[in-house]
Order: sequence, then C-alpha cells, then structure tokens
Amino acid sequence: MRVGGLREALVADPEARERLGGGSVTLGGTLVLVAPVEDLSLARRFTASLGADWNEARVRYGDREFVS
Repeated sequence: MRVGGLREALVADPEARERLGGGSVTLGGTLVLVAPVEDLSLARRFTASLGADWNEARVRYGDREFVS
C-alpha cells in the first residue's frame, strides 16, 4: 500500500475518516490503522476496501493515551 492510496481512500470514505482514530503506511508498505474497539467492523470493511486481506491482519488492543 502507498501513503497516497490511504489518503485517497479516507477522502472517499467519510465514515472511516470521521470514526477511525488514525492510520499510516510504513516505509515497507504495511498499513497501520488505529480504531476504537467499537469500530472494529468499520476497520475491517475499510481494510477490505483497500484490497487488503483481513485474515492476514494482526489486531492489537491497548489503551488510549494522549501525547502532547
């Protein structure tokens, strides 16, 4: 995945843009999404819309932390 592809997908999907907590693409092309647990189904749908295989995804749970 490329960074521009993530940006374009978020522009095209207002729900994902508003509800997902953030995202980025690593230099190696790995997509990283940050989402509240209650939006896991949205993250799954959005990931699939990008052509990624959800079965290959790794889901990690953690606490929200504000860093200034």
